[in-house]
Amino acid sequence: MYIPRPAKLLFTVDDGWNRYLENHGDSVSEWTKLAVERMLACGSCALGVRRYCCASSDCSHSRFFCQSCKSKACSACGMKSTEQWIAKQQHVLPDCEWQHITFTMPHLLWPFFNNNWPLLNDLFRCATRAMLKWARKQGIEPGVFCALHTYGRQLNQHPHIHVSVTRGGLDVKHGVWRSLFFKKKAVEAIWRSAVIRLLRSSYERIMHGSLPGLGHIRDERQWRRYLQAQYGRYWKVHFAKKTRGAWHSVKYLGRYLKRPPVSASRLRHYGGGAVVHHYLDHRTGKHKRQALSQEEMIGRYISHVPARHFKMVRYSGFLANRKRGTLLPRVYEALQMQAREKPEKPGFAVLMKGFLGTDPYKCILCGDRLRFAGAQAGTHAAELLSERLCGMEKQRWLRMPELDQCA
Repeated sequence: MYIPRPAKLLFTVDDGWNRYLENHGDSVSEWTKLAVERMLACGSCALGVRRYCCASSDCSHSRFFCQSCKSKACSACGMKSTEQWIAKQQHVLPDCEWQHITFTMPHLLWPFFNNNWPLLNDLFRCATRAMLKWARKQGIEPGVFCALHTYGRQLNQHPHIHVSVTRGGLDVKHGVWRSLFFKKKAVEAIWRSAVIRLLRSSYERIMHGSLPGLGHIRDERQWRRYLQAQYGRYWKVHFAKKTRGAWHSVKYLGRYLKRPPVSASRLRHYGGGAVVHHYLDHRTGKHKRQALSQEEMIGRYISHVPARHFKMVRYSGFLANRKRGTLLPRVYEALQMQAREKPEKPGFAVLMKGFLGTDPYKCILCGDRLRFAGAQAGTHAAELLSERLCGMEKQRWLRMPELDQCA
């Protein structure tokens, strides 16, 4: 019997996803609808099935594996992608001192970045500019990788950038490694100026949509005055303590990069139209809970699903894709390191052994290996979404006589 995964209950109990599409379907992008549809079909026969049979001729055991969805909205597939990303960094990042820096902005600027993925894409440059500008003034090319978070602990809109940067860099002229110290006030000033400059140049893009609470801004002159007031507010840029190696930052960021904004273990009480969410409050250090309606929780959940082809992780400095091939060997040589061999991506069997302690490709009857015997193709997510929308339309037409009688 098929048992739905916990995160799906948020969308399936009381037809929560159907009711949300009826009320807010026009505001949900087509890509987000497809991502949710794939997540709901993940682990079922809808996406296809692979059949494995025991390699022993005396054993008739066979096992079926349902295809995964690889959706950004799926927590199960997100965990696999996270482990693969962490393993990939193992052979790239050099062994040196690293520093983790968190770039935030005043809360009055958060609504401008809400689901504005082109603007969020430019936000990466604002954070890396603060690092690279300060380092290149001293003739040093550092290594930088940064990740975007669009949410806070309460699943609200809170866009901020996490940056991990080497506490040193390659002197390109002389080919040696030089230490680098980042001054917090200087980096904060560059970040603040870059964000305000970005918002000034994006006046047309931002004001094209209606934003609540900004009715007093009627022209670009008032927009610049508003941004100037925000420039003078408190901008928190948190410098963590330096660490030897980037593994702490990699593991910390890995929990948020590929997974949905909330794990299913933090959600309670799906029934009755209410969802209770547990979270840790950074200010008090205590665990708290908030009760939201099912519709509001779904809205917060899907609002953080990234747009199609949007990269949540970016690399700069000598880690940039266009420079990595030439500069990384020089970095390893300057640090007297040996280049590591590229590790294999942990697949389905490796992850199952690591988390559950079982080998999925081992026969439970005779202990021999299972071998691939065939596969059945599944249904495309677009077809599943079309079937859902057609079913909702049919139900709407069936309810119309009842509404006429009530009238």
